[in-house]
Amino acid sequence: MTEDTMGARRAGSCQSCSMTIDDGQYCQYCVDEHGSLRSFDETFERFIQFAMGRDRTLDRASAESSTLRFMSTMPAWADSSELRSRLK
Repeated sequence: MTEDTMGARRAGSCQSCSMTIDDGQYCQYCVDEHGSLRSFDETFERFIQFAMGRDRTLDRASAESSTLRFMSTMPAWADSSELRSRLK
């Protein structure tokens, strides 16, 4: 948890997916069993599957496009060469 300017404790956000977390940079879903950030490709696929599971009308191409846009806003992926190459 982090503290705001008034000293109140507040949760942070995963820098990979924006999920609310108590501490650290990444949530339990974005790290592997050793606590390291999962690869871009693995995370990308997980995000796509999550999106398509939530919206059964979403086709793969649309899920990929929205996932790439979302990932481009996340600090963990901002400098990712994999992301940049897929956005072209």
